Amino acid sequence: MINIYKKTLKSPQIREVKEIEPGTWIRVIDPSKDELSLLSKKMKLDLSILEDGLDENEISRLEKEDGALYMIIRFPTRKNFIMTVPILVIITDENIVTICKEKEQLTKYFIEGDKDFLTTKKTYFVLKIVSEIFKSYDTYLNRILKDIKLKKIQIDNLKNRDILFLVQEEETLNDFISSLVPAINITEKILRGKYINIYDRDEDIIEDLVLDSKQTLELSRNGLKSIKNIREAYSTILTNDLNRVMKILTITTIILTVPTIISSIFGMNIPLPLANNPMAFFYIMSLTIVLSIILLVIIIKRRWV
Repeated sequence: MINIYKKTLKSPQIREVKEIEPGTWIRVIDPSKDELSLLSKKMKLDLSILEDGLDENEISRLEKEDGALYMIIRFPTRKNFIMTVPILVIITDENIVTICKEKEQLTKYFIEGDKDFLTTKKTYFVLKIVSEIFKSYDTYLNRILKDIKLKKIQIDNLKNRDILFLVQEEETLNDFISSLVPAINITEKILRGKYINIYDRDEDIIEDLVLDSKQTLELSRNGLKSIKNIREAYSTILTNDLNRVMKILTITTIILTVPTIISSIFGMNIPLPLANNPMAFFYIMSLTIVLSIILLVIIIKRRWV
């Protein structure tokens, strides 16, 4: 699906137009091969790079080809779970093009409501897109960190599903980190002014983006450390609980060994002391109890429990 939008100083309300003209934004969502080929021919764009922008495994990168700047950058979205997907942003001499396979909310943000951007100011518009990408990372990251903090508080009562949840969150944070690092590199390359013209206001925006994105990256790494600490603490708790149970079972076995041995001896079918004594059972039980108590006292004094 290809839509064309325009927003200028003279016409501050964003509107959809039918034809590609200078100063327009071409928004492409989940295009067919025919639509990509048509767009490539009409705007003289590299078809192979357009196809790369639809590859779910494509990493973030910046590339300049035949006067057009191609920027692939990954942003977070939620399907069955939180994951990152690529969006391709193209800056030509006259237009901005965004291509994404997902029906994402990222560019939809600029269509709904009165947002601070103009399709004719390409650099500023691209920076606003990048800014929204980093904001989306912050939004998802705050939810993840809040969930991790909750699991940390409830570490004594974690269930198997909680561990699986933390594993999934760990995968998400790893995905965030692997996507944020090249995205930050792209932003820093833009800041140097080698790829697009940077104005004073744009330079301040880019510097803020770099600082904010690095903070987001550091928070993601801290989230990973928290998950690792929770996992290690939970493993230690389980090990301690298991050791305690094994120790109790071992001591119980030792204490029960005394009456077992005595009852085995007096259960033999041979002449034994006290065999004809009517108080034999009382004597044997008393001896068994006394020996068991003595053994228990020794174990307690030696702090084996």
